[in-house]
Amino acid sequence: MKKRRILTLILTVCLTCSFACGCAETEVQTALPNYNKEPSEIEKTLTGMDPSIDPEDYRGSVVKMVTWKDPWLSTDDVATHEFEQELGIEVEPVLIGQGDYVKTIAASIASKTQGDIFYEHGDFPGSLTVMQPLDAAMLDLSDPFWNQSIIKASTLRDRPYLVDSAVNVWSEIDVCVYNKHIFESAGLKTPKEYYAEGKWTVDNFRYAAQQVSKLGKDYMGAGILGEGILAIAGGGFFTYKDDRMTVSLDEHLFEVMDFFAEMKRDGIVKLDRGGFGEGKTGMAISHVFGLKRTGYFTQINPDHLGVTYLPVWKEGERAKITSLYRGWGLIDGARNPVGAGLYLSYYLNNDLYDMETTFHNEDVAAFFFVISEEGANDTIYYHGPNLVKATGKGSLFHESWSNYAPDELRGYLESQRPVMNEMCIKANEIIEQKIEQLKESEEN
Repeated sequence: MKKRRILTLILTVCLTCSFACGCAETEVQTALPNYNKEPSEIEKTLTGMDPSIDPEDYRGSVVKMVTWKDPWLSTDDVATHEFEQELGIEVEPVLIGQGDYVKTIAASIASKTQGDIFYEHGDFPGSLTVMQPLDAAMLDLSDPFWNQSIIKASTLRDRPYLVDSAVNVWSEIDVCVYNKHIFESAGLKTPKEYYAEGKWTVDNFRYAAQQVSKLGKDYMGAGILGEGILAIAGGGFFTYKDDRMTVSLDEHLFEVMDFFAEMKRDGIVKLDRGGFGEGKTGMAISHVFGLKRTGYFTQINPDHLGVTYLPVWKEGERAKITSLYRGWGLIDGARNPVGAGLYLSYYLNNDLYDMETTFHNEDVAAFFFVISEEGANDTIYYHGPNLVKATGKGSLFHESWSNYAPDELRGYLESQRPVMNEMCIKANEIIEQKIEQLKESEEN
């Protein structure tokens, strides 16, 4: 892992220098780390584990990972194979539907047939009803291997529930991708060039979208995926802090939503990413999953994909790093919690993945490592869709800019404030119930 961190730092310096000298479109001339190692070359240290753990004590045991994606049928298989080969612990996937994930796990707990590893992908705080704190996994959470942002964002009464590694292929940090071919062919300044000049603002995002839209009737300025635009407003409609969920519908959020509603009215942005991979959309607000060859934009010419940070509201602001709420934890009553911790130290270790073939090109791969390292300590997580799942109330408010005209949007959102408050009340009931359980366990 030390080797990877050094190379990542080199990539960071290369990108920073290119921005500082104004040569934003110069390709990063550095090789990516060689992640496609033979098993004998993998570092044997158990990264991120409590040093008191002897993996030999768990040889012959089974770890059950509850998921809707079989780790043996994807890029996960290399890390899973290495784990089984090195530690002699069997990984047994328990495949269930994503839609009923929490409900199905709750039923397995009731019947005492539960698995070990929980995959958090937008179920919080409902996920708390089927998870236990990470203590039993015997992880060393102070190790820089772990993403401190999600640890802090999933902690109740100083007891963390979720982990993620600082940098891994499953990251869903928000970025702005763009089609370099469209911008260069039309002689337009790219988002990356704007960023290098310190001028990557929403006004210039709008101007760039206008210019692309003028190229022809088949062209669209930008597509918006998920809640990425809310980074400009500081994090969205809901905030989780100090063991409580609160509504964060404020004046700046209204401004941001109005801004994008105006762009939608003018026909230069649309909801979702359709068209970007086909080469007719200039930009897309997306997760870094779109940088992967198996990600959202499988049809795009790999050499045409560029990426930079999300735009800011005004010059001088620092670009915020935002993400879906995602991580891994322990199912309540897990039979092999230490085995689960050992597996996560492998599963989330990039050294066990072939990163050279993961991304569309080296430039976007370099940026992926840079923004992931930054986000490991300073990511803002969204909770809107999570609360819809957990409470059964509300809707995807972050998409309302696409459904309402600018002069209607504020009135609609204000009308939904009572619903948002109800969502927080119900979410906080779930959180408070978990806190009471923690208190009882501490007393016993």
